[in-house]
Amino acid sequence: MLGDILFRDSSLVPLWNKILRGERLTLEDGLVLYSTPDLISLGKMANYAQSEKSGDAVYFVLNQKIEPTNICVLSCTFCDFAAKKGEPAAYEMTTGEILAKLTPEIKEVHITGGMPPDWPWERYLDIVRSVHQKLPDADIKAFTAVEVDFFHKKFKLSIDDVLRQLLDAGMRTMPGGGAEIFSERVRKLLFNQKIGAKTWFEVHKAAHRLGIPTNSTMLYGHVETLEERLIHMIRLREA
Repeated sequence: MLGDILFRDSSLVPLWNKILRGERLTLEDGLVLYSTPDLISLGKMANYAQSEKSGDAVYFVLNQKIEPTNICVLSCTFCDFAAKKGEPAAYEMTTGEILAKLTPEIKEVHITGGMPPDWPWERYLDIVRSVHQKLPDADIKAFTAVEVDFFHKKFKLSIDDVLRQLLDAGMRTMPGGGAEIFSERVRKLLFNQKIGAKTWFEVHKAAHRLGIPTNSTMLYGHVETLEERLIHMIRLREA
């Protein structure tokens, strides 16, 4: 297999051997991958790893993103979406407006948005329930860990109760946004009102215990370091 890749960067060879042996790559290995100028070899290594996992399979889904409101109690430095109630850009969608965006071919409805100070808990359940009634076969992927934690605190419900009630309403999976990047340094700089990694993992582990699949996103390309990007992925792997 080594003969299939003509390495121009010899520092990749030990990593390639680890990949062939099925060994986990370390933080230091990740820094080597980030710094290599040998993008062709890097791409071949990545292609091999992907093929070992999924073969030639490629997956896609027809997704409709729904953001019921941009009114939010938080004021994150990087956010250009949120608004305060009464501002010209602020909006709140009715359930009818949300349902009007859904067409029969949609297979996944992704619901996230602002966290307004005055919406009752039943409003969120009604959104999920109404979407599920209109598209009973679609996957409803709803509410980040930040929103779930907000519901837990605002409505004095346990995280498990929040997730169970959303499940009963028709939610099936959870999106992975909210923590942005698992760095306390970055959180304090850019979104100190938001939950950190500890709470993000608590919410996602609670979801997994209830059989709710989740994913994770990573917000990068701002003030984070390469090490912080890699630590983000390693913490996910360890979880």
